[in-house]
Amino acid sequence: MAKATGWSPTTVRRRMTELRERGVLYLDIDINWSLFGFATRTLLWLSVVPAHLEQAGQALAEHPEIAFAAATTGPTNLYASVVCASQRELYLTTQVAALPAITHVETAPVIKTVKQAANDA
Repeated sequence: MAKATGWSPTTVRRRMTELRERGVLYLDIDINWSLFGFATRTLLWLSVVPAHLEQAGQALAEHPEIAFAAATTGPTNLYASVVCASQRELYLTTQVAALPAITHVETAPVIKTVKQAANDA
């Protein structure tokens, strides 16, 4: 980045640290989960009563199997990516369905990844 901006490496490092500390810059890392023994990835779309969206999202994020969670718009308003070692561990979706104000859960197991930055899929 120093070469691209014409700044010194020290200036780039300092500036990136400042941006991360302010929450302006974050790193979103795409990894090959199978390298860590996680063979199953499932996508969840949840419908949550809007007044309880933040509470449900925070409760969802506490599950260690949840790799990513985000509020969305449309027929569902909460999305999560679940990463597990096996289909058996995916049973956590029954716990997810019991979270506050969730009215509907759709699950979609990832059958095959066709593009991912971390590997050739």
